[in-house]
Formats: sequence, structure tokens, C-alpha cells
Amino acid sequence: MTAGSTLAQHLIRNASRAPERNAFLTREGDMQYGEFVARIGWTASRLRARGIEPGERILLCAPNSPEVAIAYFAIHWLGAVAVPVEPGIPEASLRWIFADCDARLAIVEGRETDLPEIVSLGAITAGSGPGPLRDPCCEPNDDADILYTTGTTGTRKGVVLTHGNILSAAVNITEFLRNGENDIEVVPLPLSHSFGLGRLRCMALNGNCVVLERNLSNPAGFLKQLVDLRATGLALVPSGFEILRRLTRDCIGTASTHLRYIEIGSMPMRDDTRGWLMRMLPDTRICHHYGLTEASRAAFTEYHSDADRPGTIGRAAPNVEITIRDEMLATVPARKTGEIVVRGAMVMREYWKRPDLTAAALSESGLRTGDHGYLDEDGYLYLLGREDDLINVGGLKVIPEEVEEKIRQYPGVRDAVCIGIPDPLGLSGQCVKAFIVADTPVSVAGLKAWLRGQLEEYKIPGVIEHCAEIPRTSSGKPQRYKLRELDGANGS
Repeated sequence: MTAGSTLAQHLIRNASRAPERNAFLTREGDMQYGEFVARIGWTASRLRARGIEPGERILLCAPNSPEVAIAYFAIHWLGAVAVPVEPGIPEASLRWIFADCDARLAIVEGRETDLPEIVSLGAITAGSGPGPLRDPCCEPNDDADILYTTGTTGTRKGVVLTHGNILSAAVNITEFLRNGENDIEVVPLPLSHSFGLGRLRCMALNGNCVVLERNLSNPAGFLKQLVDLRATGLALVPSGFEILRRLTRDCIGTASTHLRYIEIGSMPMRDDTRGWLMRMLPDTRICHHYGLTEASRAAFTEYHSDADRPGTIGRAAPNVEITIRDEMLATVPARKTGEIVVRGAMVMREYWKRPDLTAAALSESGLRTGDHGYLDEDGYLYLLGREDDLINVGGLKVIPEEVEEKIRQYPGVRDAVCIGIPDPLGLSGQCVKAFIVADTPVSVAGLKAWLRGQLEEYKIPGVIEHCAEIPRTSSGKPQRYKLRELDGANGS
């Protein structure tokens, strides 16, 4: 990484070197790097004309499009701070974030809102204009983004990332995935989330082409696009592969001759889907990352090369250090469980306006993730779950993800999430309760009997409840707190 550089400076270099290379391909058309960078400069100039000063926060709320990328980098160009939020966010949450980050302006498209200061995405990024801002006004130590965590615990926190943080993350990802300027990558991920935004940042670093998709509403059309363009890369969450497998069967195998890499993130992959993907794409590097908004892409596993290490979430990403520590932050030996601590230049600066949380999370050792796991003798990381999610059954700790994975393997079950509830018999403190989504009603007794051949007795759910859907964040992570609230409201 060049000392003192930013992603904005890398974008300028890429556009100067190859202005005619495609930056974006969409179903509506394409955009070359020369036009992309020119429109960033014009948009930054328009923002300056509205009185936006360096350091001020600008909320960005719109569905995927090249214009979102233009606005995002224009905010950086000006030296302001981007606050991307998911386009489908409830109005009350949108207003809360606007107020919490003291936003100066909101750039919005595709929704009605009563925020006090709004400009449409189309208006601020349209065409050309007089006096583009040619030189970026940002430095590596300046704040670049505030990303609000997606709320798996019910409380949103603003994660402050500097320009140095986001460039470092892009460098680490690129080094692992081996991205280059000739890649054509399909991205059906929201650019408001750390995963999708990370792919946009890597594109700025590498000068490759990104094919933006808004979602997987048309799986067959999505796969046709992937094959017709001979895409070399794909970024997708595990639930997306579940959709492709269910609705298009083995068609993804037709991309095996040109799909060089896949990046997967946000949640675990089902074992059977993982095996299917490896069979369909035997020569593709299928890479699954572990990370947090606070520390993007801390570790990677590659399905084919790590096939002899079931359960691992990989080793530390390039330029990242992962240690396992006890409550006193002392390192623990290999295979001993403790808290996962991550150190690297991509780790956040702070939590926005929360010095208490910042002090609790950051130390000289690195970022305390709140996740528990262990490292083996070769540095492979194994994730056991979040401390807050562990279920205490008579002093024995149950990792909900382990039980959920087994339940999802039962015929007819599409999804499952487990929480701890007070033991109805009052014997063991807590017991496991499973919420399941099934195509047809599943026999509770039959499921429990089957699980007894898969798990220790104390891990068998004492209560199993059918539900219509599992509440999840926009990135697919289960919101267990909502199930706990529902369970409490029902008096269970």
C-alpha cells in the first residue's frame, strides 16, 4: 500500500491509465472509468456548492446503481463522511441515524422520507457540470465512513472508518482473492453494507469492472448474466446460494470455465450447500470471509484447499493478526477457547459518540470482537459463537449455531435459529428453544428423536416452535433478540 494514499487517489490513477475501461455494467448500460471519475468530481463540486464542509456527515440511502458509487466517492472527494444505509430501512430508523450522526444532508432515491435536508441521487449525480472538483480533499487519517451495525443485538452502533482503514481492507482482500484490473465481478449485494461496499472499494483499488445487480429476484436471469459476461468473480451471501440451488438447480456449474473466484460472507454456509458448490465449481476459488463492520474481512477460508479442516473459518487475512485471549486479555494456547481479538490497519477508529464502547472494544491487543473460538496449531480459526448467544444448560455451554446446522439438515426444515430460555422444569437454568421454518409441519417428536443421533442430550431443544420466518438483518444475520422478545411476550 502506498504511504499516504487513499482509494480516491487510486481511482484517479486507474481512470488516467485506462479511461475507456468499463467501470460498471448494468442492465441499463455501461460506464467507463473516465466518465465515472469525471462524474465523481462534478458531484463533489455540487455538494460543495450546497455548503458541505469537510468532516460533515452525508447520509446515502438508495438502491444499487453506478450513481450510488458516484455519490459515495464524491462524498470522500469533498472530505466529507459517507453514512450509507440500506434503502429499505424503516423511516423511524432512518430518522434516528440522521440525527445520531448529525447529518448535514441526505442523498435519497426510491423512497419517500421527511428528513429535514434531502437531495435526490439523480439530481446530485446527473451528467456533467461546471467546475468539477478535480483533486480529492481527503487524507488517510480523515474519517471516511460511518457504518451503522445491522442490529443483531437490537442496538445500532456507528462504526467510524478512516480512509486508511478502508484502503487497508481493500488491500488485504485483494491480496487474498488475487483481484486484478481484468476481473469482471458480479455484485448483487447492497452497497449500504460492509460486504457490498468492500467490493466497491476493491474495484476502486484495482480498476476492474463491477456488474451491479440489485438482488436475486430473477435467479435464472442473474445466472444468464453471469455466464453471458463470462464473469471472473462473484460476491454473494450464503442465502443467495440457497436460492440459486433451489430455483436453478445445478446451472451455476455452467460458469465453471470462467468463474475464477467467489467471495462469500455475512453468515455460515450450510454443509450440504457448501458441498454442492464445491462439486459444481471444482476449479473456482470459493472463499468465505469472517469479519465485522469494525474489522472487515479479518479471516478467509478457501473451500477446496481447506477441505480437510471441517468447521474452520480460515486463517488471518493478509496483514491481519488474530489472537485468542482470556478475560484479562492474555493470549491462550492453541485449541483453548477464548475471545477472538483482531489487529490490523483496517480496524475501525472508534464507535461514533460512544467513548465507553470504544474503550471496551479497543486495546493495544486489537479489537475485542465479542466472538468466541479457538486457533489450532496451524493458525486456523474455529468460531464457537458470540458470548451473548451462548446457552447455559446446567453449566454446559451450547453454541446455537451447532444445533441450528443440524436442524437445517432435517427433511422439510428450511431455516432454524436457537435461543436460550428458562428451563420450564426449573432444573438446568436454561434450555434450548428452536424456532424453525418448514415447508410443511414437522413432527416435533420426530425431529427431537433424529437430533439425539446427532447431538449430546443437553443440546437437544427442549422447546421447538414453528414460525413463518426468522427475523434477519439485511445481510442475513439472525436477530435473536427479536425472538427473545417474542418469546417473552408469549410468556414462554
